[in-house]
Amino acid sequence: MQLAEKIVKYMKAKNYQLATRAGEKNIIYVEGMDPDGTLNADTPNHFNDARLLLVFHKGVPTIEAAWEATTEPGYYYTDNPMNPNGAARIAFGQYRAWQVGLHGYSQPHEALIQVGPVKVYRDWNRDMMRTGDAIDEGYFGINQHHGYGHPKNDIHTAGAGCFVGRDPDEHFDFMYRVKSDIRYIADPNFVFPTAILPGNKL
Repeated sequence: MQLAEKIVKYMKAKNYQLATRAGEKNIIYVEGMDPDGTLNADTPNHFNDARLLLVFHKGVPTIEAAWEATTEPGYYYTDNPMNPNGAARIAFGQYRAWQVGLHGYSQPHEALIQVGPVKVYRDWNRDMMRTGDAIDEGYFGINQHHGYGHPKNDIHTAGAGCFVGRDPDEHFDFMYRVKSDIRYIADPNFVFPTAILPGNKL
């Protein structure tokens, strides 16, 4: 079974929304997976999650594009959390919560900006795991932006809980493709769903 089929099977089992019309994009992050679909050790502070765009062609799911990313904060913001209750680690699931906008102040760039509530775990004990952590729900600035070209083995300050595509050029490719979605073309205020999946469950 191909990766796209595995993802669709998992999402259907979870009753997640799938955009199946021609020209629609499904934004999916798979934790602990390389862009080629290979599972990895999900080592902390690494860009070792996959950012994917899944599309359907005549009913058949296909991975249109895949990039290196992280869905988790690195050491820096785990040890220096922006929230006193701990760094945010997104809860697996699907949320309709992002619009095209600008991220950042020192290097502002086009990104997907959180506009709806999401669930996160607060890593109060700084063990870089969700186990035993309290769930927090709300608006936390969990954006989908780029990682300023930081190396694969060091998230550094690029991620405090956001979905971060490591390479800026790859991120802009991601945004170009996202904005080609027929729903966005019809409505620039379209709110994109995004799914965050555990690689070892696929």
